[in-house]
Amino acid sequence: MIIVRLFAAIIIFYFLFRVAKWLFLSSGKASEPLPNRQAPLKMEDLVEDPCCHTYLPVSQAYQTLIDGKTEYFCSEKCCNRFLQKEKSP
Repeated sequence: MIIVRLFAAIIIFYFLFRVAKWLFLSSGKASEPLPNRQAPLKMEDLVEDPCCHTYLPVSQAYQTLIDGKTEYFCSEKCCNRFLQKEKSP
């Protein structure tokens, strides 16, 4: 008998909760965008540094032309390290 009362109390509590939620949260308020939201950032292609395998945006990469192909590096240091490896057998 106690289990039936407990079950009934849970059901009543659940329905009261749903009614209260419906009354207070759906009172005709339209959702408005947050005022401090920034516009989405422009997407940019990522390139991989062939020396240290770091990915970075093209606009931030150190670029150099090697054998007629543009290579992208995270820094001048990585570029020089890559060129040293290419020169040594």
